[in-house]
Amino acid sequence: MQMGTWIGIVGCIIGVGTAIGAVLATAGTIGIYVTVGIFIILAAMFGLFYKLLIAPALNRKRLLKIGIARIATVMDVIDTGVTINKNPQVKLIVQLKNKTGQPYMAGCDVLVSHINPNCFFPGMEVPVKIDPENEKNIILDLK
Repeated sequence: MQMGTWIGIVGCIIGVGTAIGAVLATAGTIGIYVTVGIFIILAAMFGLFYKLLIAPALNRKRLLKIGIARIATVMDVIDTGVTINKNPQVKLIVQLKNKTGQPYMAGCDVLVSHINPNCFFPGMEVPVKIDPENEKNIILDLK
């Protein structure tokens, strides 16, 4: 991850620690209950944040480094209903061949430009990186 991300995470941890310390120091007996409640809410928020943002970024970085390069054929393009900065996200269903040459299907989510939303289409061949441990875990290798 980038340095700014780590600075933000460390700053968040310091801020939460300071807030919990202030509640414990000033609220008396009820402060323990408030602190536990805040901690549970923040733990749930961090879990969601990790699952949605950090884990996919770490997976992508890992696969770009150790993934097996292959060419996949796009079988279907499905709109996910997600838009980020006016750019739609689509799910590509692709067909690949495993180590033994047997075809299998896998999927990956990709942002496409709102200027060119039809940049992926069935029958198109795209470069992918495959996880050596889980062949269903793939990412597009667009450079």
